[in-house]
Order: sequence, then C-alpha cells, then structure tokens
Amino acid sequence: MRKLALLLVILTVLNISAIAEGGARTEPLVISVSEKDFSTWEWRGDTENAKFRVLSSRAQANRFLRELPPLARDSIGEELAGVNFRRDAAIIAYLGATSGGHEVEIGQVNINAESLLVRVGMRSPGEDDMVTMILTHPWDMVTVPKKQMPAGDFQFIAFNQHGEVAADQWMNLRTPGKAISHRKVWYKISTVRTGDSLWAIAQENETTVEELMRLNGLTDSHLLIGQHLIIPSR
Repeated sequence: MRKLALLLVILTVLNISAIAEGGARTEPLVISVSEKDFSTWEWRGDTENAKFRVLSSRAQANRFLRELPPLARDSIGEELAGVNFRRDAAIIAYLGATSGGHEVEIGQVNINAESLLVRVGMRSPGEDDMVTMILTHPWDMVTVPKKQMPAGDFQFIAFNQHGEVAADQWMNLRTPGKAISHRKVWYKISTVRTGDSLWAIAQENETTVEELMRLNGLTDSHLLIGQHLIIPSR
C-alpha cells in the first residue's frame, strides 16, 4: 500500500518509538503523508455527510463499510481488505456523496501520548471549474502502526487546511466500545495573525516555543499570516 510504505520509511528514518515501559510517548511524532500543498485549496462546503474515522479492527471496518453507499463501499472496502489490523490502524477521511470536483487528502498526522491530530486537505470545485452532476465519493486513507498510537484514551481531531475542525472525539484502540467519560480538550487550532510570533503565542498559551515547533513539525520559528497552528490547551 502506497501510504503505508511511505509511513514506514518515515518512521524508520526518524527512528522514533514508544518507551518500552508502558508504551508512553514523551515526544510528539509528526508524520507527513502527502506532498501536496493545501494552501491554495478552498473548502466552501460542510461536513454533514463526511466521515472521519480511526479503525483498529476488521469488525470496525465492516461496520463502517455498512454505513456507506454501495459505490463508496466497493472502492473503500477493497483498500481496507489489504489492511493488517493486527499490526495497523486505518485513518479514513470520506467526504460523502458529492458532485464532481471535490477532493480530500490526508496531509499530516501528529501523534502524542493523549491525542491523534490529523490535518486533511479538503477542496470544493471553484467557480470556473467544470462540475459534473454525477455523484462522486472522495476519500483518502492512511495506515499507522498501532505501536505508534496512544496506549490509552486519546482525543482524535481531524481539521482541514482552514483550521476548521471536522471531527473531535475521544476513543481508545484497546477498548473501542468503551464510553469515554472525560471530555477535556487537549489541543486547539489557532490562526496566525499580523504581529504574531511563536514566542508570543507560546506565552499566551502557557507553553514553550520548542513545544509548538515539535507539535507542528516546524524547523524554524518563521510564521505566515493565516497559517494554522496546533496549540496545547491547558
């Protein structure tokens, strides 16, 4: 699988793994799974019919497929059939039945001890784009080794290139049917404004520049106006 192969190469290069005792992660793991630039993508729709899921078992995958219309079920089911759920979890971004011209792609996965943050590129057709009335089912999927996932309860957030949250829920891979009682929001999305700096944002949110850089996969402190940052929520 293309996405899985890329993920495994990146994980090998980074040589990042959970601590053997208890599997706790001390450093965020940032995985880039797409080379596309989403900065020019525009999304003007809603996510009422979209589905953003983390699937950790064959039974979960089958239940998810039963929720989909037949045309989407065939293509997504074929891809899910190749997932080794004993080893991997599958992250799905599905926009639902739409007219032609829509597109979705998972661009970045951030894994922390208590969160899974997924940045998704979502595109609506432009005013001058050719749009067909034939329904399409845009979707994307990546797989992540379960040993890299949070060991206990974690917050799953999917957000698009505009910083709009498309999914926010608590879950646990080991006990997928477990009711998660706490609803503390560990992370939020912030838009960089004129005059902002990493230092000022860190001070305002009671965190550090180093933590913001690690969490967002930044190699320097340069920011762009309109850029979206993942920020710890105390």
